[in-house]
Amino acid sequence: MQERITEFEEADIAITASTYDAVEQNASFKSSEKLTYPLLSDQDAKTVKSLGILDESYEEGSFQYGVSHPGVILVDTDDKVVLTRAEHKFKDSASMDDLIEDVKELIAAVVSEEEADADESTED
Repeated sequence: MQERITEFEEADIAITASTYDAVEQNASFKSSEKLTYPLLSDQDAKTVKSLGILDESYEEGSFQYGVSHPGVILVDTDDKVVLTRAEHKFKDSASMDDLIEDVKELIAAVVSEEEADADESTED
């Protein structure tokens, strides 16, 4: 995602990633890969469980427990989940091009809806 960060920023989209790794491990990875977006730690898998994207092929207590299905969650400025894309296998994930286009379309639809609501309220 880092190589495409400018496209997300131009679309006014903030990126955050999450792993089941420890905070220290994420900090080291973020530094080594020169990531400019936050890399969060979800060691207890509360977030992936609440989003319904926990890979249940790993049992609690196993080394890989807490792994999510690879994907993307889009949250709007009201903290509402507006898009969830989580596939069982990484190779099944949508391309970054498709993701960026879908997000731009979703944002355009939201803006259009907000403009329509604003027009209706001025007519009253």
